[in-house]
Amino acid sequence: IALIALNTLVFLAMVASGVFFTQPTTRDIRLWGGDFGPATLGAHQYWRLLTSCFLHFGIIHIGMNMYVLYLIGPFIETVFGRSRYLLIYFIAGLAGSLVSVSVHPLAVGAGASGAIFGLYGAVFGFLLIRRRSLNPAAVTSITRSAGIFVLYNVVYGSISGTTDLSAHLGGLLAGFLAGMLLVRPQPSAS
Repeated sequence: IALIALNTLVFLAMVASGVFFTQPTTRDIRLWGGDFGPATLGAHQYWRLLTSCFLHFGIIHIGMNMYVLYLIGPFIETVFGRSRYLLIYFIAGLAGSLVSVSVHPLAVGAGASGAIFGLYGAVFGFLLIRRRSLNPAAVTSITRSAGIFVLYNVVYGSISGTTDLSAHLGGLLAGFLAGMLLVRPQPSAS
């Protein structure tokens, strides 16, 4: 809920400053801290890798991202704990931004999608490590839901041409690795 609130507050601050709420310009996003190769890498403004994760290209962009975060966030927080959940979110967001600016250095990047894909990656990492400790039906259901989300977004992103798949895939991979490394120890049966 805190991450959703923070993303929403940043978006409302942008709108209050005069940024158009349905479709901010790339200039607006860049001025607010969007990921942009010449600034992020060229001018060593590495903080943009993080700030860009809290900026969105309009109400639909933030609405969809926050809805998905609302759906997956509680599960990740329950499985990993609050501090590990936040760590996964930030690692995946930073990784998504870094991959994005590396692949598309002259594009302005923004959005929580890399971090959110990282949460789905963490689901897969968790299931890889702990699947035997869970009910097989639950494993199948979780895997199917996460797989459908990732597959749909990769296909849609490929077709739409406006989605930064590099940020999504960078976040997904970082979240997967972080999820495997941050799985909480299984309680002993004693």
